[in-house]
Amino acid sequence: MKMMIKSASSSFVVILTVVLLMIINIKLCVAIQNVNPIDGEEHRPLFRIAREGFFNFIGSNGDDEYSFQVNLKSGKLQRQFKENEPFFCDTKNGPGRRSATVPESVHKLRPGDIDIVGAFGDSLTAGNGAMAVNLLQIMTENKGISWSIGGQGTWRKFLTLPNILKEYNPNLYGYSLSDGLSYHKNSKFNVAEIGAMSRDIPYMAKVLVKRIKADPKVDLKRHWKLITLLIGANDFCSDICYYNQPETVLRAHEKYLLAALRTLRDNLPRTIVNVVSAPDVTILLKFTKKPMECVPVHYVECPCFFSSRFENQRKRYLKIIRQWHEIDRQITDRDEFHNRTDFTVNLQPFTTKLRFPNNEEGSTDFRYMSMDCFHLSQRGYAIATNAYWNNIFEPYGNKSETWKREFTEFKCPTNEMPYIRTKGNS
Repeated sequence: MKMMIKSASSSFVVILTVVLLMIINIKLCVAIQNVNPIDGEEHRPLFRIAREGFFNFIGSNGDDEYSFQVNLKSGKLQRQFKENEPFFCDTKNGPGRRSATVPESVHKLRPGDIDIVGAFGDSLTAGNGAMAVNLLQIMTENKGISWSIGGQGTWRKFLTLPNILKEYNPNLYGYSLSDGLSYHKNSKFNVAEIGAMSRDIPYMAKVLVKRIKADPKVDLKRHWKLITLLIGANDFCSDICYYNQPETVLRAHEKYLLAALRTLRDNLPRTIVNVVSAPDVTILLKFTKKPMECVPVHYVECPCFFSSRFENQRKRYLKIIRQWHEIDRQITDRDEFHNRTDFTVNLQPFTTKLRFPNNEEGSTDFRYMSMDCFHLSQRGYAIATNAYWNNIFEPYGNKSETWKREFTEFKCPTNEMPYIRTKGNS
């Protein structure tokens, strides 16, 4: 009887999750025509109330001991380190330590010189499902654990970029503190949204700028800032297949990315922007021995690649992904983003040729994935953080395009090159 109840409960969660994802997907499809019923100012309070209610219904689990133990036992958490274990690079006396005087050039920044962090993008930055123990919890935004902007705990428990940077500069500010929606105070300078696409990033950039400028703890002209942008997975999975000419999304993305970067450039002095390449979502098609509950969810989360309706277009869509990556490269390489000493843009491409590790049986290791096999588990965020950190210290134009297992290699600042790599110092 208990098994029957458990099975029925699991089935209900799967069905409810699929329905919710379908609602989100319908919203995204309607947005293609830029006509969304909830976008009107008069509807936003109602939408926010509904979203708050849904967030409270699912509940927070980022700092929940039960969720932690379940994920730990299932191998979905990173290796846990003791409190006295030092980081892999010398953060106290090594070449990456904070400079004696505040640097004047963006090309002479050590990791210890970063004062402020921020991020925008989609659910992969919002932290969705990082600590999920059931399918419904992939809707929970575990922002404090997000690879690029989460600052919950320390790197020993949750490896994130801010948790590494805090080892160099304990006064780092702007990272998300815990679970929350983008407008919650504990999200700080993480304005990422579930379902976001390229068309959303110009607005997100404006929101991020406004939030940074309004915070009394930020000295806009003195503090050095590091902003991370990752966008594109939803464009590939839920957007391109609904156009008669899907290639049109490429020119649109170029316009949106330029607008977002120019907003940051024109409003945030002393800033490094890291544009992380959109992940090649065709990796989802290569997963082996996929858990059964992930099958229907993939059809909803990524219909452009899983629906039989679009199967004969996959090669075309893959080409669009490759062209998207090239647009990212061309835009981030533009002189307009490299002609000042207080602002620069870097492309970090560790996501372009992703391959998930295999388990001992030779099939996909789903310990790196959340319950939907689309979003990442906390362990998945750890491997992403590790790869991102290594990209940051690899020369401009000669960076890794995939990742290795977490904690197997950390590139560190050296006496010869103690700085975050940019076009100007590579």
